[in-house]
Amino acid sequence: MHHILVVDDEKNYCVVLSQLLREAGYQVSTAENAFAALEFLEHRGVSLILSDLKMPRMDGLELFQAVRRDYGDIPFIIMTAFATVETALKAIKGGVFDYLLKPFNNEDAILTIEKALTHHSIQVENQALRSQLEKSYGKEIIGQSPPVQRLSAEIAQVAKAPSPILITGETGVGKELVARTLHRSSSRSGDPWVAINCAALTETLLESEIFGHERGAFTGAIERKKGLVEIANNGTLFLDEIGELSPTLQPKLLRLLQEKHFRRVGGTVELSSNIRVVAATNRDLTDMVATGEFRQDLYYRLKVVELKVPPLRERPADIPLLAHHFLHQLAIELGRNVTDISSEAMDCMKSYSWPGNIRELRNAIERGILFSTTDALLTTSLPEEISHLEENRHSEVSCGISSFSKDFSLPQYLEQVEEQFIRRALIEAKGIQARAASILGVSRSNLQYKLKKLGIE
Repeated sequence: MHHILVVDDEKNYCVVLSQLLREAGYQVSTAENAFAALEFLEHRGVSLILSDLKMPRMDGLELFQAVRRDYGDIPFIIMTAFATVETALKAIKGGVFDYLLKPFNNEDAILTIEKALTHHSIQVENQALRSQLEKSYGKEIIGQSPPVQRLSAEIAQVAKAPSPILITGETGVGKELVARTLHRSSSRSGDPWVAINCAALTETLLESEIFGHERGAFTGAIERKKGLVEIANNGTLFLDEIGELSPTLQPKLLRLLQEKHFRRVGGTVELSSNIRVVAATNRDLTDMVATGEFRQDLYYRLKVVELKVPPLRERPADIPLLAHHFLHQLAIELGRNVTDISSEAMDCMKSYSWPGNIRELRNAIERGILFSTTDALLTTSLPEEISHLEENRHSEVSCGISSFSKDFSLPQYLEQVEEQFIRRALIEAKGIQARAASILGVSRSNLQYKLKKLGIE
């Protein structure tokens, strides 16, 4: 329960306000002047101070300054008569939250107090988040949720080993960040880190980039070129989107992993490289092995250790921390004075399922900063799919029953509601059934059964 201290040398105001605030659910204490208020604060803490401006010996503004100096940022509201409004406005510029004009409307008074308490609560939360960010500054992975703590512990256990690592997870979860953390935490951190996206190049160019080529190996190969395997000697080679590696290159990578030997394209000389291979994919390699798209022996060689990066929807507690991290970083990059996130905007972000994960969150914050017209990022600045989430949910799934009709059927009604949830999950998962099942908290086989039952293709 919030505790409010009322300070006024007019006893009638103290009595009236005490009754009003207690009826509104607050705990109330009173002080007949500023000195009594300061003496009270020596022994008790309060959530908010409501003080008259004009008081003998020490006025409300002087009391505010003393409170700010000795007791920190306690929300402070000034009560004033019309003749001293100008002074009250100056007080607001000095840090007072707001003022009430005597005689005031009871509803306006309660509303002003609620706003002050809410504003202070957001400030405290933001300060806590900033403190957490400062503690995590310089670390690779931001987050304190159990899934992230578990991932960090696994990274610490395997970082110094030379074994291959397979990093799995949905698009945008930060697989490359995990790979970089592995390298920087390993005994190879002083040696090269090189990375390549296996989906970004044609098969011929990718082979040349990884293994290098000899002069004349193919049209345009006018001189010998070292590949990333040689450049990364004693360091780490990161192969992103490993599931896109062609069947021709898969056995060559397997030989490198098993024997540390390779040949440049067009070469006959056996070369060696002491590298650690870290690979990442957002595809299900077990399915690819079953369909013959990916070699089973290569899969098991890569999967000596598998690190699964959790999607953002499984770590919602980290959303505020990540959001403020991106806000601070991007506001500086974009040259915008956006320093906070409103509680409504944060609630929307916490409720969203983030199919694009951390990358989507970063993009949403960047858009929010660009469209912000205040120093706080508001709901209206967020992408529509996030800002309208609560509205959509209420419009899509609502009871809508004012009375029960004669032909009402609970199983039929629940089936309709279930179908709406499933269709929404499939939209957010962009049609990927495994992801939709995860959003709904059911198994993939269970979802497939429901899709067949409901006739959803």
